[in-house]
Amino acid sequence: MSRRGWLLVVLLAAACRDRAGSESPLVRAELGVFFGGQVQERHAIPFEVDRARQTQGFRVELRGAGDRPVTVRWEIDRPASRGERVAELGRAELAASERRFDREIPFKPGDPLGIWNVRVLVDDVLVLDRAVEVYDQGARERAAERRRAVQDASLP
Repeated sequence: MSRRGWLLVVLLAAACRDRAGSESPLVRAELGVFFGGQVQERHAIPFEVDRARQTQGFRVELRGAGDRPVTVRWEIDRPASRGERVAELGRAELAASERRFDREIPFKPGDPLGIWNVRVLVDDVLVLDRAVEVYDQGARERAAERRRAVQDASLP
C-alpha cells in the first residue's frame, strides 16, 4: 500500500475514534420488560394490556456526569391493518444531571401482534435498533397443549 493509502487509513481511524468518543454519551440501551427496577431484555414480548402485570419499553443509561443536556428521539414502528405499518415518533430532552431515561411502550386493546421495530437515538447517534415480536401468550400455550396432545396420542 502506498504512503497516501496508509495516511488515509490512519486519518479515517482517528476520525472514527474521535467521533465515537465525543458524540456517544451512551453506556447502555435496553429493550424489554421492566421488572424490579431492571429491564429484562427480550426478543419476544407477550401482549399484555394490564400494566400492573407487565410494563415494557426501553431504557437508555448515559455515562458519567453530564456536562450538557441531551436529546433522546425514538421511533416505534408496528404493524397496522392490511399489511401496512404505522410509526410513533417521540422526543425528550434530558437535563445534564439526568443519567437514565425510561420510556414505556404501553399496549392498548386492539394493538396488532407481530414484529415491532424500536429505534432510539441520543443526540442523533443511533443507540438502539431492534425488532421485537409481540405475541399472544394464550394462543402459544394452547398451541403447545395441542402439540403435546398429538404427541401423547401417538405414543403406544
